[in-house]
Amino acid sequence: MIKIAKYGFVLSFVWIGFLLAISFMEAWVKFRAESLDLPTALDVGSHVFGALNMVERLFSVCLLIYVFIYYTDKVVVVTGLTIFTFIIAQSGYLLPELKQHSQLIMQGMVPEESSVHKMYVIMEVVKLIALFVLGFRQIKIFKTT
Repeated sequence: MIKIAKYGFVLSFVWIGFLLAISFMEAWVKFRAESLDLPTALDVGSHVFGALNMVERLFSVCLLIYVFIYYTDKVVVVTGLTIFTFIIAQSGYLLPELKQHSQLIMQGMVPEESSVHKMYVIMEVVKLIALFVLGFRQIKIFKTT
């Protein structure tokens, strides 16, 4: 095993840090700031989540390569594929839908009700749990090698 691949769990925990800081803290804090109007908050959020998604796409490709080259452990493979699938769904469907929804609000329109935001939040929670499972499983494997 290549030496750097042994430390793949670091990627999982760095990713957890990104996810906790952006999805579970920044977004929540931003929408509670009284001085920030909704259109501005949505615009900032769109840019922040777009940047996070780019980082997550890079992380997920690294994770996918890492999983298929270095692991036959079923837990690592299943959690890795789950995370990768969620990133594809978020990138290809959920984020564009959320951006379109926020654009309508920024233009002063009232968009139709949508469950996309709830789906995104649920995926973020499941992704976070999967990253913890993946990271701790990678540490367990690291300790045995």
